[in-house]
Amino acid sequence: MAPLLTTLARRCVTQARHRYTGTATHRLRLSSPLGLSLRRYTTAREDLYPAGASTAEFQLEFKKAYKTRHKERHQHEREPNTATDGPQSEWIITAGLEIHAQLNTGRKLFSNARTTHTAPPNTHIAPLDASLPGSLPIFNPAVLLPALRAAVALNCTVPPESRFDRKHYFYWDQPAGYQLTQFHAPLATDGHLLLFPHDGVTHTHSGNGNSVRIDIQQIQLEQDTGKTLASPPNSLVDLNRVGSPLVEIITRPFDCPDAAFPALVMRKIQSALKAVDACTIGMEWGGLRADVNVSVRRRSTTDEDDWGAPPRYGQRCEIKNVASLKAVQEAVESEARRQIALLEAGETVQGETRGWDADKGVTRRLRGKEGEVDYRFMPDPDLPPVHVGKALLDKVKQTIPLLPDQLLAQLTGAPHHLKEKDAKTLMLWDEYRASAREAGVVYYYKDAVRRLLDMVVREAERERMGLQEEFGAVVGNWVVHELGGGLAKEGIAWRENPVSSKQLAELVLFVVMREITGATAKTLLTRLITAPSPDPNFIRTTVAAEGLAVVAVPEDQILDIAEDVMLPESDVLEELRGGRAIPKRQKRLKSWFVGRIMARYRPSTTTTTLNAYI
Repeated sequence: MAPLLTTLARRCVTQARHRYTGTATHRLRLSSPLGLSLRRYTTAREDLYPAGASTAEFQLEFKKAYKTRHKERHQHEREPNTATDGPQSEWIITAGLEIHAQLNTGRKLFSNARTTHTAPPNTHIAPLDASLPGSLPIFNPAVLLPALRAAVALNCTVPPESRFDRKHYFYWDQPAGYQLTQFHAPLATDGHLLLFPHDGVTHTHSGNGNSVRIDIQQIQLEQDTGKTLASPPNSLVDLNRVGSPLVEIITRPFDCPDAAFPALVMRKIQSALKAVDACTIGMEWGGLRADVNVSVRRRSTTDEDDWGAPPRYGQRCEIKNVASLKAVQEAVESEARRQIALLEAGETVQGETRGWDADKGVTRRLRGKEGEVDYRFMPDPDLPPVHVGKALLDKVKQTIPLLPDQLLAQLTGAPHHLKEKDAKTLMLWDEYRASAREAGVVYYYKDAVRRLLDMVVREAERERMGLQEEFGAVVGNWVVHELGGGLAKEGIAWRENPVSSKQLAELVLFVVMREITGATAKTLLTRLITAPSPDPNFIRTTVAAEGLAVVAVPEDQILDIAEDVMLPESDVLEELRGGRAIPKRQKRLKSWFVGRIMARYRPSTTTTTLNAYI
């Protein structure tokens, strides 16, 4: 076996050298934590970069140029494209997503090297990652848990056995000359996800229904490739990412009412993966990438079921490595326009693999479209099948966290009764994870609601206040707006929040029981944020010690106070009495009088009482 691996390694190096001749030069230099001498190819391209340019200068100039061109392209809002948007459009866009998500594991798929996104280049490499002769893959069973959570979250069927294949192609970021994947016997198949109005789906997307179903063809385990780094005048290869565990999620083709729809699907899948802790690194770190397949057809074309075969679908083109939700939308729109222009000119669309040029806002040809035969798939002889027992799968289903749709329904239902906007804000702060961590915002909010309800133990008190179903909404308002705003103002991260859930629950209790005013409560909350107190009864103690409780003012005294403030303002009072002001104006005038009275005489008098007398 060793002579064979040596021969293959030499052949790979030879082919790589033959491929990069001319102005390209090669340097072999790599270090490993194991003390092994590993290879890195760097190609010098003096024709692309000015002589003497540093990496920092090049990146700065590139960023400036990109921002300038991007601003020029988006100086006006996108107008609807009547050719592809809406049910009355002439053309139909069909898309399919191949999403590559890095799994939440500490080690790589087939080696003991650590996964990393921030380590210096080429510092987390095992011999297998560099494809050194004699190194063999050993499957990491810890990868199965996040992969199975992803499969369950997307409603897939998990067969008892899956196998690994070798997908052959030569590129400098793939030292072995092939990628280990599960093309023929994947980990999971036949899944689906639903998109609802809160996901951004409109009646244009869903027709007459309330949701849109997207079918998942399969989910397969595979290893990641290396990363090419631009470092003028060279292109460097970082092998830290080689062998990192991925799941590739392949959707079945779906029709798009507009170019933004594939981005909605992508965002939905991303939120589901984050919610179940299958994938913790988002698109901003390269932990989630998408290959987008796009085709167009005239709306009059008859429907069939074969992907890629006319007349049901047009000829598809694949856009590789789209790295953001906005880029997905822009790439689909640009490619659809390109294909429509070709067809309307009487030309044909060629099956191609294309790249997305974010600077120019167009897709560009990379190579002809590869087929299954081009990759020469073959079973990997060094890896046994992966067996998933029923007991393991049942355990994953029982312990999987709430999905975003389930969590949103929980927060907007009893006993929380949050507005959808506030619920989605809490979920966004937690990155849509419902795990019961004490540092989580959703967990904090739920605990505060629970403590508040425990404080109001007598049903008679709840009925007297008439706020039984609004406790959750009031707590949500204080968490999202008052506490969240206060932390942001002081530059404090949520994980360092100094206000305990018990302190917040007691603060809200004093407000809803009308024992302190809203202004007093905000002042106390600010004090807790800027000068934290470990006392769980801080609110009750401070209100009693400083005399902050609402004062019951006799009726005749309220009338005297109101007259002292209102009568000198004869013009405003006449406008309010005469009914000349519109309702919105009347409300503002009343609030103005209330503020004047409270600021001058009774800061601890409730606005409800004063409003009634005004």
